[in-house]
Amino acid sequence: MKNANVYTKAARVALTAALLTASLAHAESVFRIARDSASLASVNLNPFSGGSQRLYPTVSAIYETLFYVNSLTGDVENVLGTGYKWDKGNKKLTVTVRDGVKWSDGTAFTAKDVEFTFDYLKQNPAIDGAALWKNGLTDVKASGNTVTFTFKDKNIPVFVYIAHQTIVPQHIWSKIKDPTTETNTKPVATGPFLFQSANSQSIKVVKNPNYWMKGYPKIDAIQWEVVGGADAILLKLLRGDADYSYANIPDIKNVYVNKNPDTNKFYWPVTGGNYLYFNTAKAPFSDVNFRKAISSAINTEEVALKAYSGLVKAASPSGIIPTQQGKWLSKSIAAKGVTFDVNKAREYLKKGGYKVVNGKLTDKSGKTLPTFKILVGAGWTDFITMAQVIGNNLKQIGIDTTIDQQTWGSYSGGLQTGTYDMGISWGWGGGETPYNLFFQSFAPEFSAKVGDSAASNLTRYTKSNITSALKRFQQNSDPAVQKKAIDTIVNQFVTDVPFFPLTDRVNFTTYNSKNFKGFPTDANPYYDGGADDQIGARLLFLNLEAK
Repeated sequence: MKNANVYTKAARVALTAALLTASLAHAESVFRIARDSASLASVNLNPFSGGSQRLYPTVSAIYETLFYVNSLTGDVENVLGTGYKWDKGNKKLTVTVRDGVKWSDGTAFTAKDVEFTFDYLKQNPAIDGAALWKNGLTDVKASGNTVTFTFKDKNIPVFVYIAHQTIVPQHIWSKIKDPTTETNTKPVATGPFLFQSANSQSIKVVKNPNYWMKGYPKIDAIQWEVVGGADAILLKLLRGDADYSYANIPDIKNVYVNKNPDTNKFYWPVTGGNYLYFNTAKAPFSDVNFRKAISSAINTEEVALKAYSGLVKAASPSGIIPTQQGKWLSKSIAAKGVTFDVNKAREYLKKGGYKVVNGKLTDKSGKTLPTFKILVGAGWTDFITMAQVIGNNLKQIGIDTTIDQQTWGSYSGGLQTGTYDMGISWGWGGGETPYNLFFQSFAPEFSAKVGDSAASNLTRYTKSNITSALKRFQQNSDPAVQKKAIDTIVNQFVTDVPFFPLTDRVNFTTYNSKNFKGFPTDANPYYDGGADDQIGARLLFLNLEAK
């Protein structure tokens, strides 16, 4: 009996081990992303909805574009497009689309879907976020496996906006009459993941078993989990309960990386800038002397140090990010940029007719200036810190401010409808050249009258020579002509200061590599690291692999 018991125990142990092995072999590899906020009030997977309205996986994991242009390197990655070519006159762009791709309902993807998508933007201007049809696109025609885009004028930089337009199936969206209200809760798409579920605490997508890239994705699922603030995110990462996050964790080297350098990592590439926006449609911010006085009084070195613990630098007054300055920023123009100089700030106030009367700053009519609001997102510690430093700096020249914290909807709405005084935000436009920032910041088609929503011209500032220079850049592929156009724009920008660059902007990617590999790094910057609903996140999800 003793031997029998031994054999029985041995058999049980073997069976348990076999079951455990089998279980592990089929364990689902779920990539967990911790976020401190999410728009989960309702399920919205409409790729035409604004980024704050739709769920995180919509264009990052479910829908796809023709190409992806890496804003860090300028590299073009084929997605649903496999090639593109401009004609000799630079007025026709022909894109070859990928064969063998199917929508998630089994219907074949064709060039006709691409033609439909762009025509759909024309029929519904409210969803043409890049203003393609306002910027000279005159026709889109599919033929075989190619699609030809025709433009009224030369417009080389428009490629990135064509490349990044999410493509939808004609057989589904042709039946949707109002894409602005559609929530699209059962998306049919070509991407690597399929929507599974969403509730108030999490969103989950699972691997598309019929994805057109054979062998991909290599992970089974992605789950975004709502976590209450940066401290809670840090705790989850330290415990290994989350794999990835986007959060500004103060003193990250000491509180996270040094706890376990083998697995605790952060990746903060500079992707743009943080700016102090002035509402130029409103006095006294309509006065260039007042704007330059404020800008001269701000110590951006102090702003950057206190907001980011020394890990992020003060921005160039030119608005051009460090990786693009060597090619696009002329030294003579850079020297004209506004720098920290309180005496100079007082000179600008004097030039504008502002005076200090009984300890209060008055305008040229003798009216005492009110306390001005600085708009920031509620709870955004970096922007709140910036506003505190700015407020203290401005007291030196007699300007009083208060910090106006608003939830995302009120914050973005205030900036876009022009109901703010000053506001801190990132560049609402950006890309592989400075053109992208200035185009979306100053082109008249992205502005609107106060009260209406401006797509990205938050200051409502336009200037005829800037508009002309943007056109010249669009219509020429000659680098010398494009450089001269950027010189004109930057020179006017530093002269008028419609917004003031505060700090470089980085993606606060923090991750724990215990369970997965394939993350982007400074040495392999295939993506800028954001894990929200950004089209480049698709590359991150495809590169990941369980350890």
